[in-house]
Amino acid sequence: MRADRKKKPAPATEWLDQRCAEFEARSRARGLRLTPQRLAVYRALAADASHPSAESVYDRVRGELQTLSQATVYRILESLEREHFVRRVSTTGGVARFDATLEPHQHLVCRVCGRMVDHFAPALASAPFVVGDVPGFVVEELDVRLVGRCAECIDSTGVSERGRTVSGETAAPRPASPAVRSSKTGPSRIRRRN
Repeated sequence: MRADRKKKPAPATEWLDQRCAEFEARSRARGLRLTPQRLAVYRALAADASHPSAESVYDRVRGELQTLSQATVYRILESLEREHFVRRVSTTGGVARFDATLEPHQHLVCRVCGRMVDHFAPALASAPFVVGDVPGFVVEELDVRLVGRCAECIDSTGVSERGRTVSGETAAPRPASPAVRSSKTGPSRIRRRN
């Protein structure tokens, strides 16, 4: 006779359940309504490390909530952003994408395929950036994106658009596309966008 054993959830499921439980607790602490739609949208976003667009989130949850409209998903994402439960992240394509990871981190963005992945570089997160006074503007955050080409988009020669081989050595540079060319923006040449 076999004893009935409960299957343990997979580690990824445990992690997602924990994250959603934290979201629910923070929402309740702030007195926010926890609707099935809001929970489903947050869960779909937290489960997707690709930084999905509102359309992608809608596609993911409409199977479980057939009456959910795309407009409702947009409103929920906007409210989650306003309440600081998620962040809107900028991309090279201009489509709004969302991130449920709120710990300090950066994003690696492929300018070819648009893929975006989290990158945790403590030195960048805690770097003493001097923003200074900007007349008529209040700086609220610094969004660091490292834009380049992912391993899958580096061409068959192993040379990236900026003339670096996969191993990091300098190769004969290829001319940059017009969208890539820019003037220097300071000693580091890193363009910062919010």
